Amino acid sequence: MRVYLREPQAFFAWLDENQLRYAVLRGYHNMGDYPERGGKGDIDILVDDRAVPLISRYCKGVTKWVGVKGDIYSVSSGCGADFLGSSDFPEPLAESILQNRERWQDRFYVPSDRDLYFSLLYHLAYQKAEGCKADALDPTAFRSYKRYAFMKTLSESVGQPCDLSLFDMHRLLVKQGYGIDQARIASNLQNQFKHLVKSRFYSFLVAMDQPGELNLFVLRAKAVRRGFRQVMLDEIAKHYTVLAVKDISWQTRLTKAKYMRGNKWRWGGWPVVAVVVFDPAPKWRRPAERDREHPLVFNSTQFFKRELRNRIIREGRLYHKDNALHSTDNEAEAIGHLDLFFSTEEEQGLYAQTEKIRLALQKAGTAGFNPSI
Repeated sequence: MRVYLREPQAFFAWLDENQLRYAVLRGYHNMGDYPERGGKGDIDILVDDRAVPLISRYCKGVTKWVGVKGDIYSVSSGCGADFLGSSDFPEPLAESILQNRERWQDRFYVPSDRDLYFSLLYHLAYQKAEGCKADALDPTAFRSYKRYAFMKTLSESVGQPCDLSLFDMHRLLVKQGYGIDQARIASNLQNQFKHLVKSRFYSFLVAMDQPGELNLFVLRAKAVRRGFRQVMLDEIAKHYTVLAVKDISWQTRLTKAKYMRGNKWRWGGWPVVAVVVFDPAPKWRRPAERDREHPLVFNSTQFFKRELRNRIIREGRLYHKDNALHSTDNEAEAIGHLDLFFSTEEEQGLYAQTEKIRLALQKAGTAGFNPSI
């Protein structure tokens, strides 16, 4: 929840007077003074759930030009102070932060060093990902992070490691019970794709140890107009279990095409049909194969589309650049695109279908993806 604080110190005093627990989450070690009014800087604050409506009323009427920007996050989701539809942190981590908070320079409350360490790992791994300069697998890349020196000092103070890959961070967080859940993964991915960001870490995270692969195809207008819609659907069905087929409305094409897989739509026409599929027996590609081309395509099954594209160009007498269909690279990219075409209820139904298939595969002992093999 975005608010603007007329006087930050008075705001924190008001929280204390009303016995509302809170903690300023990060950045306060650099806070010689509060961020400037009307500027880009902000204060991230975790609060008790019951504080959210009270803060909303307290800050009512304060505009960005006269106030300091504050981003308020609640312990639980659904209180009006969520991050991408969920609470900023898992509830056990958020509750630990408020339970063990400490007074900082007699100005406001902050997390204990231990909670600060794990909350920063959560923020860096799941919310920043490669944006913090860390790598999915290489722990030394994190040394390029602009606040690495601070993280190193903090990690030493709590007896935890600092040179970490994103997967190292993920494993540490899971061990503490602070790992990311599937709903947060989906919302983070969809936010990334709205900003045209692809994360290698998230691509690995979604696929790791999972039997089978969810994917998404879009069929393009020119091939559909030439009568190849059913040809493409039949060919896709030979290689995958088809979970859903949905026509893409012209409103969706107009407003969301720039976010869709396929990028430039000059050749082949607009995307007109979305096809969600599941491959129960992926042909996992080895790192050497991924290094040669398409590094984020983990399953080579989707390469059947090359021959199908050429066939449609020949038989439909299309221009050689008129690709008839596109697929997302991997399951993470598919999830990132689903909310462009499907309602929340439809999306949840697709996840439920996928989970049902996966449970059967797990019972059968089917192996999942491993990025290093």
